[in-house]
Amino acid sequence: MTAPLPLRTLELSGSPRELGRWHGQALGPEIRALRRSLLHYLARISLYGGALPLYALAVFLGKRFWPFIPPRFQEEMRGVAGGAQVGLGTILLLNVIDDLANNSPRCSALAAGGPYTRDGSYLLGRNLDYPLFTREMVQHLTLFLLAPAQGLPLASLAWPGYVGVCTGMNRAGVALAQLTSMSRDRTWRGVPAALRFRQALEEGADVPTAASLVLKAPGTIGNNLLLCAPAEAAGLEIAARQGVIRYPRGGLILATNHYQSGLMAPIKGRFPPRPPFSPLAAHHFTEAYSQARLARLQDLTRGTPLGPGKIQKILADSGIANAGTVVSVVFSPSEAKLWVARGPQPPVSHGPFQEIRLWD
Repeated sequence: MTAPLPLRTLELSGSPRELGRWHGQALGPEIRALRRSLLHYLARISLYGGALPLYALAVFLGKRFWPFIPPRFQEEMRGVAGGAQVGLGTILLLNVIDDLANNSPRCSALAAGGPYTRDGSYLLGRNLDYPLFTREMVQHLTLFLLAPAQGLPLASLAWPGYVGVCTGMNRAGVALAQLTSMSRDRTWRGVPAALRFRQALEEGADVPTAASLVLKAPGTIGNNLLLCAPAEAAGLEIAARQGVIRYPRGGLILATNHYQSGLMAPIKGRFPPRPPFSPLAAHHFTEAYSQARLARLQDLTRGTPLGPGKIQKILADSGIANAGTVVSVVFSPSEAKLWVARGPQPPVSHGPFQEIRLWD
């Protein structure tokens, strides 16, 4: 098998402003490249209107979230903008674009422990699938190792300019995977999703604490969230103003992009249409596809041992991965390890995978 291309890693420590400044200085060219990609896409869909008016509108809408962002993350974003020599609106937009578009209903995740794993410790595997900018997201994927002046050190798989966490683990051994879920309970008046989840990893040294932090923070959109530590796991089905916790059954919990709890059924939302120029088909933007992936996960995990290698194969399965799979990773919280897919193009889960030990 071809050796994986090494994943770019950026270690940052200090105050919020210092974290941001070093981030922006190190990745400024990539942040500006992501901005150009967004402008190019807006130009393609704007017909004769041009990209800049649409970009200005997106930045304006993104600013509606600003008052609800914790001050330390505001300071970090200011630092990123200054270090990268871009406008603060650009950095804010990169961090709230999912809260604006809510257009990623293809992700899949599982947490397995107890009888499923060699020593009973939980493993967390996830595919993050995106409808647009897939080439850029594969090219610019970065492992951020953050040591904030206050809070737990953590690792985040993300992109230049991104301050939030959608895929990560803290030094206490709590791993997290964010998945979109379509919900009618949405609002501008909440902490943007990925920042809400970073806050939980910085302050939550175990799964119950991290889950409590997520549930008590005002949110913006619907999400399914898997949390996993060596001896426990939980799934959160959340919306802007409500949420429930699901627990593993017999050591296994699965998630795709629809609510499984009957308590959340009344606020299920409609799935979005396929955005222009997406590499994915219209079927990928339906609840039927989410249900099909959940059924496939159930089939692939039924009665079988689940080590890191087996979970990698599940994430690469044709019924799970798709042309939008830009991140595929397996976490072992008990070993402080992760395995990251380094495929050159989506679905990246076709590998190979790079093994990384986070902390000694």
